[in-house]
Parts: sequence; structure tokens; C-alpha cells
Amino acid sequence: MNRPLHSSRSGSLVIELMVTGALLAIVTASVIPTLGWLVRQRKFNQERQAATLEVGNLMEQLTALDWNELTPERVEQFQLSEPLQNQLSEPRLLITVDGDSDAAKHVLIQLSWELGPGRAAPPVRLAAWVYQRKSQ
Repeated sequence: MNRPLHSSRSGSLVIELMVTGALLAIVTASVIPTLGWLVRQRKFNQERQAATLEVGNLMEQLTALDWNELTPERVEQFQLSEPLQNQLSEPRLLITVDGDSDAAKHVLIQLSWELGPGRAAPPVRLAAWVYQRKSQ
């Protein structure tokens, strides 16, 4: 029962380790970009949620104004909150009031910002019709 001094599997451990290392490198190379995409997507979703909340709050403030105060000149005084201005990159707020009739005014709020250099985020828009309250 003499065994040979050198086994036929003497180099197989090194090859197995190299194959394992190569597979690990491939998996890591594919996971890292996916994690980067997830981080960017999460940031975009947080920005969009904050923008939607801000636009909703602005619309609530605008619809609470008296009928005669709801004018294009008055809505120019409304601005974004400072925390949202710091959170969004190059935010642009547009508020329009159109009142073709004496009974209703159309209010449109649009908030847009940049995701990155030259990449605009889809704007958040909210529209409402405001009707003149009848005095009792």
C-alpha cells in the first residue's frame, strides 16, 4: 500500500480557487452598477415625493385665498420652502392663474428640477379650478 508521493490532484485546489475568484469578480462587477442605480432611484423618489407634497401644500394655500386675491400678481409672491430648495437641484416653480370668467379661475402649479447635468426630472404638475364663493 504505497501511495505515490505526488497526487494527481496536486494543482486542482489552486484552479478551484482561481475559478471561484473569477466568479466572485463577475458577480461583484454586475452587482455594483445595480446598487448605484438603486441609490439614484431612491434619491429621485425622495425628491419627487417632497416635490409632490410641496406642490400640494402650495395649492392648498392658493385655494384658501380670497377670490379677489387670487391673481397672477399675487401668486408670484409664493415660493418654495427653503428645505426643498436645498434638496432639489435647480428647482423652477411656475404658478399660473387664468380667469376667463367671473365664476371660476384655473390654477396650475408646475415644479421642475434637474436630476443631473442636462437631465431634467419629469415635472410635478397640479391643476385646480377655484370657484367664486357665493356670499350668504
